[in-house]
Amino acid sequence: MEEPTEPPACQVRIRGGAAIAEKLSTMARRAVYEYNLAIKGTGYYLKPVHYVYKRAGGRTRVYEYYGRYWWRLDRGSGRVRWRYVGKTKPPGLPDPPSTGLEGLRIIRDGDDIIVDCWVIERFKELFRGAVIERL
Repeated sequence: MEEPTEPPACQVRIRGGAAIAEKLSTMARRAVYEYNLAIKGTGYYLKPVHYVYKRAGGRTRVYEYYGRYWWRLDRGSGRVRWRYVGKTKPPGLPDPPSTGLEGLRIIRDGDDIIVDCWVIERFKELFRGAVIERL
């Protein structure tokens, strides 16, 4: 069996980084807000952030995945349902704006966040003065 040739992913913990994560989330949502207004009549909705909640050892971690997640609004039998369509843009819709955050993953661990090292370099202005520990 072959050994993996890639080094393990570089990650860092940012102490008190929850406020920084909120700024990033707001940037992503703001970028697609007007786009969703423009496509409102199609029944589709673009969600820029997907949240996954995992509980382990009495703690809850929130995984935030930034990208383009398409949902369809279905109205039937008096109920409204959101159905996940996928990451590929449905046909007939205009191209969505780029948030500049596609591919970003943030792990919220209490008031701290855990991010890949490339995120620190790319968004260095947001992280200026933050306490950063390499994992």
